[in-house]
Amino acid sequence: MSMPALLSHFGINTARFVTQTGEIVFDGVTKTVNGFTHATLGVVTPVAKHTFHGGEDEPDDIPAGPAVWWDDETQLARHIEAMETSFPDFVYVAPDDDSGPCWGGTIDTRRGKFDVGIFPRRDQALPRVVVFNRRLGAQAGRKWQDSPHLYLNGNLCIADRNDWKPAEHTVATVAAWAAHWLAAYTEWRMSRRWPVEGVHTVAS
Repeated sequence: MSMPALLSHFGINTARFVTQTGEIVFDGVTKTVNGFTHATLGVVTPVAKHTFHGGEDEPDDIPAGPAVWWDDETQLARHIEAMETSFPDFVYVAPDDDSGPCWGGTIDTRRGKFDVGIFPRRDQALPRVVVFNRRLGAQAGRKWQDSPHLYLNGNLCIADRNDWKPAEHTVATVAAWAAHWLAAYTEWRMSRRWPVEGVHTVAS
């Protein structure tokens, strides 16, 4: 039984953090003036409160008119800086006339490596998260079983729409949620039990 599963058995939700490569850690973390640091793994990012869900396709991106939020250099810089700190190996692709900014990189759960793309929306709703290098699910006899907590279009359901707070969160928040989702997915692949439904309350 994993540590989070053991603690959950006793009704305790522990704080979760993500390393710069995408591994979830639970202990050995110290708060510093610049954020959080793991004793041996370096800079880590806390996983903000969120809930996995699934089923319906993601809502359409609502047009934001002639101006979009990433035209504001200060707003965009906040996301760029957060990703450079939390997930420095992700590649940033700047917006152009046809598409918005996006980030791509590899999340390594220590049980699998996943090539991930994060695509912010024009209307500042929860960004899309796509895994490029594999089909998410498992063979179940002769049939294919899709992973839980996927949208019908195959994108990750990393959080409820109401969990996302665009004024507070950044693309790094989304990357941390994706790492948490993928850690749960790798455990589901082995046990066929989804081990956690998100992060709801955190033990002090």
